[in-house]
Amino acid sequence: MRSVEDIACVFPASLKEALEIQADEKRRGRILAGGTDLMVQWESGLQPAPERVVGILGVPELRGIREEDDAIVVGAATTHWQLHTSALVRQFAPALAASAATVGGVQIQSLGTIAGNVANASPAGDLAPALLVTGGSVVVASVAGERTISLAQFFLGYRKIDLKPEELIVRFVLPKLPYGFREGFTKLGPRAAQAISKVMGAWRGKASAGVVESFAVALGSMAPTAVRLGDLEAWLPGKKINKKLLDEVEAKVTASLKPIDDIRSTAEYRGWVSGRLVRGFLEELAHVCG
Repeated sequence: MRSVEDIACVFPASLKEALEIQADEKRRGRILAGGTDLMVQWESGLQPAPERVVGILGVPELRGIREEDDAIVVGAATTHWQLHTSALVRQFAPALAASAATVGGVQIQSLGTIAGNVANASPAGDLAPALLVTGGSVVVASVAGERTISLAQFFLGYRKIDLKPEELIVRFVLPKLPYGFREGFTKLGPRAAQAISKVMGAWRGKASAGVVESFAVALGSMAPTAVRLGDLEAWLPGKKINKKLLDEVEAKVTASLKPIDDIRSTAEYRGWVSGRLVRGFLEELAHVCG
């Protein structure tokens, strides 16, 4: 079995060079950013080490966070630390900032990237629910050009995303939190810090006088991919947030989900706690929006 010491590494200095490498089947390698997931998988034997890697952490076109008219644009190689300390992300995508702050410790946050977390496509990937509730998109590129894909369509299945071998994730385009809306993120794990989640979720919504105007919610560690609760989102607007509604929402969420069973938690627990989690999100919405 190939060890990590046997991997041939190349570090392109520009996005153009990286795309040219990936366009050539003989030179193409596994994309590596911070390596906080992949290096562990390769070293442990969970996945076989590749023959070649293309290190993109230093590619300048893939770094940084900027503001556009109605969105923030986040480069693929932006780290978790940069996400949760960014004033733009804190203002316009606060659930994403909060989720990035839960990824490992400072060392992991300083190397791990937004694209690495998404490309790993783990059900327990901390950023996915917060990204999904923005209704945003991911931009991927090859030498042939760019494709823009809704984040809701990008996650295809367990550790599977809509990315061709010759393509790279280059940036994320995330609609800003609209005026009057609020967001939140909660992660439940076996300990208070540096834990893989049992269940997590994010929400983005608005209420007026206790009546739901808009509510987006996504859960992770529940299914092969993070999921948005589209039926619930369509049903809630116009409803008054009170005990009757909260009881009904909790029951609906628990009944509608088909959670996974794994070493971190049982499906039964995940189903129950997800209902409680979404109930809490609505209570928080009522509290912050009045």
